Amino acid sequence: MPLQFKTCDRIVHVHQQYIVFNDETIKIRPKTFSLLLMFLQNPYQVLSKSALLAAVWDDVEVNEQVLFQTIRELRQHFGDEDVIKTHPRKGYAWVQPVEEMAAGELAVEKAAVDEIAEQQKVTTPQTPKSGETSWPRGVSLFVLCLSVIACLVGYFKYTDNHQDSAKLQGSLVILPVINNIQDTDHQWVYLGAMDQLISVLQSSEKLAVMDTVYVLEIMKDADITQAPNPQDIRRIFEVSGASLVVQSQLLGATQDYQLKYTLNFKNDIKRGVIFENDINEALAQLAVKIAVYTGQSPTITHHQVASEFGSELLVRALELQEKREHPGAVKLFNSLLQVEPDNIVAHRLLAKSYVGVSQFSQAKTQLLAAIELIKNSESDNRAELPRIHHGLAFVEYIQKNYAAAAERLLVADAFALNNNDWLYRAYIAQLQGMINLATKQFEEAYTAYNNALTYHGVIQCPIGISVTLLALSELAHTQGNNEQEAQYIRRAATIIDNRKLTLLNPILAHHRKRTQQKPVINQ
Repeated sequence: MPLQFKTCDRIVHVHQQYIVFNDETIKIRPKTFSLLLMFLQNPYQVLSKSALLAAVWDDVEVNEQVLFQTIRELRQHFGDEDVIKTHPRKGYAWVQPVEEMAAGELAVEKAAVDEIAEQQKVTTPQTPKSGETSWPRGVSLFVLCLSVIACLVGYFKYTDNHQDSAKLQGSLVILPVINNIQDTDHQWVYLGAMDQLISVLQSSEKLAVMDTVYVLEIMKDADITQAPNPQDIRRIFEVSGASLVVQSQLLGATQDYQLKYTLNFKNDIKRGVIFENDINEALAQLAVKIAVYTGQSPTITHHQVASEFGSELLVRALELQEKREHPGAVKLFNSLLQVEPDNIVAHRLLAKSYVGVSQFSQAKTQLLAAIELIKNSESDNRAELPRIHHGLAFVEYIQKNYAAAAERLLVADAFALNNNDWLYRAYIAQLQGMINLATKQFEEAYTAYNNALTYHGVIQCPIGISVTLLALSELAHTQGNNEQEAQYIRRAATIIDNRKLTLLNPILAHHRKRTQQKPVINQ
């Protein structure tokens, strides 16, 4: 077991059974601390009441009221932080990021401290053995301290580039690459270079890499211009829940490129510039730097990925789609596919616009064509599979083919799980909840929506969490549970207000109107 956990800016000391917060040591009652460890060892997992009672109170027989009281006590220790989520009839889940400090990482420091403590206990001068040199006690302690400091400085220097990755838990947002080279040959860079970076970085259990379309939606939701300023970056953090936001811009001229980059962490900024005569090589080097900071394998070299966002026609079609001008988008996507029939992303996006104009059979045709292209492609396009199968499931859902939609979602979730695609696992769970709700399978719908909350929680996506909470309020309304419905709306409203998610205000207003819910006022 780790010697320490870190969560909500608090350090939890396992063996000493206390919490350190703002340099204050907070002692925890033994059973309360055991319950805390159960949660910290299993973040985001729903732990049943029976499992918690059996694990924590294994030496005595108690009722559920003791568990309720202990959870209340734990919540008080974390103040205003929303740390424990109650899942009615299911159990409880810890919903805040948790970091572990492994025993091996503390071994050097602990051994040094123990050795110094032993030295300080010596009060009687020792007679050296024959052949040994007698060092004054103060000098030996001084030398030892210097050695310890040197070891620790070396350790932290070595791990400096990895400390941010150890803290990362959420999502990675790579913004479009600003092109400052004024010619027609580099117009593809804005989205194309961005998509190349996204393509070579893989999602993990610690960090979800957001895809190109999602990033564009985030920029739209945050009302961000093409060249974000520091205030815009703060807004992206608010809207997306990102752990790392990457900015970059291309300068120079052909064969003499400068790729400037800024890695925006929540509490830190790192900048640099890469000089190369080849754009793809410059992007590969930037991908390596991002990989180092996100805990991935930094072995991406000479990685040239043919971005399917490199077409100006696709960008124009995507802009129309974002404005919901689907008829115009359909024409442009079809024109692009005349030139690039193997563009998998274009097939998927065309299907989305076909859905926008209620041409469902055409949408299915495009999505099935994309699957066939992936099967026959030499490139690794697995990341597209969860999106495509989710799209097919959504079309089946609209057409009320619920059984077929559920089957597609099983396939989509298997691919998403394999790719650590937490965003689409959340989307898939949300759609499954909608199917369950439509078929009056209320318990299943509740489970699906809570799965969606868990997955959105992994990537800390406030928009997704808010939308799912409002879906849960609709489910509670359908079941006639007015009190639970109101609770879900209040929770969603708090997030929407705190994060300034103004795009969700109309949806929130609709739910409030249905329940005649008064607006939440933050004190």
